[in-house]
Amino acid sequence: MQYVPSTVALGQWTPLRALPGGLCRWRGRRGADAVALTFDDGPHPEATPAVLDELDRLGLRATFFPLASAVEAHPGLVHEILGRGHEVETHGHRHLHHLGKGPRWVAHDIRSAIEVMGSVGVRPRWYRPSYGQATAATLVAARAAGLETVLWSSWGREWATERPDEVAARIARRLGPASIVLLHDSDAFGSPGMWRVGLAALPAIAEVIARRGLRAVTLDELVPA
Repeated sequence: MQYVPSTVALGQWTPLRALPGGLCRWRGRRGADAVALTFDDGPHPEATPAVLDELDRLGLRATFFPLASAVEAHPGLVHEILGRGHEVETHGHRHLHHLGKGPRWVAHDIRSAIEVMGSVGVRPRWYRPSYGQATAATLVAARAAGLETVLWSSWGREWATERPDEVAARIARRLGPASIVLLHDSDAFGSPGMWRVGLAALPAIAEVIARRGLRAVTLDELVPA
């Protein structure tokens, strides 16, 4: 199935920048001289270690948004992410569209994800909903669970191309101070091997970050509590 992200707020299709203040973050605080690279949908037994190796080689730090269902299958990879100096948050338990899901289902998915992450020693601060679908139920449930909802301001759309240069160019067009960048360390919900395209784009992305005088930091560093 092709990965088709969307953003929904209060039951209506809404541009990212139009979300009510305080309900959902899509970039860091004004004036930051850094960006946050984020990776969704892992942990994946092949993709996640490869991404970690490349981040180490390039001297980049990142934030990972794993699915609790994948964490249950590969808990050791969460410890590896943390051990390499990166941040781990949550992408929920099941990767399903929130459109059409009621408040009870959404709240249960978030609570279940928090429990699983707690079992591997992580208490997430940030929550990114599947497909970027932030419905009213999503925003309310996340806040009730003590989580801050976050989307992104720049993305690679790795599932849409086999060319790493296109991924890097797409990110570069929207990359600036305080950007939150979306990539993936899994192809479970997109085109086969799409994580390899994003992986191959990382050197060019790192070059753009450095050329623009920015640093790659964790989301908590970009947006201090």
